[in-house]
Amino acid sequence: MRNVLRTWLVWAACVVSAVSVGCSKTVTCSVSPVEIEELKEDVSVVQKNLATARERSDNLTKELAVKQADLESKKDKPAELRARLEELRRGSGRFDKPKATDTKAAPKPAVGGVKKEQS
Repeated sequence: MRNVLRTWLVWAACVVSAVSVGCSKTVTCSVSPVEIEELKEDVSVVQKNLATARERSDNLTKELAVKQADLESKKDKPAELRARLEELRRGSGRFDKPKATDTKAAPKPAVGGVKKEQS
């Protein structure tokens, strides 16, 4: 008996919901045609920017591949590259001479082994 009553109540609730939704008024669009045209123009500008960005991304990807191939070819030659770097530094006048050991001498102790205080 309870199951039959519940079934009828569920069906009644569904029918009332369907009728109330089916009989409701449709909402009208409050967006003006001018706003729609402006948005279309904005979308076209954004699409052009996206195309430019994709093209730039493709170019940078190609450049990266070239640079990585160049790096791979030079990884096995560090001695040759160091010699070439030294040659370029000398040619540009920016050659830094290797520094000798520290030429500063340690401070000499005061005569008599004791420092005098200055007044």
